[in-house]
Amino acid sequence: MKNIVLLFFVIYSCQTNNVIISSKPIHITRKIISFKENKEVNILIADNNDIIEVFKENTSNNCKKIKLGKNYSLKIIPVSDLIQNGLESPNEYILNDSIIIKYNHYYTLEKNQNICIIK
Repeated sequence: MKNIVLLFFVIYSCQTNNVIISSKPIHITRKIISFKENKEVNILIADNNDIIEVFKENTSNNCKKIKLGKNYSLKIIPVSDLIQNGLESPNEYILNDSIIIKYNHYYTLEKNQNICIIK
């Protein structure tokens, strides 16, 4: 009987809790101070070292104008918050072979969009 109770306790204690992680879009306001880009993506860098990944729109030539040093309200999906608990992951975004961006939080814009930077 003790063995059955012990086995039940071991099985019960090894079960993981179900955690629901939401990826619903939210609005944030950030001051954009810098940007980086490659063929597929623009990275907006905020003053608190957050990064916002914006995938480029291939079907349109329209662009959202961003002036560096100005605050913008953006509808984003938090990416860095979706990393599973317990896993160590460096806060580094690898844009290409020579550009690695260290970040505080990592977001992606909800919709693909072309960005035009105004200085």
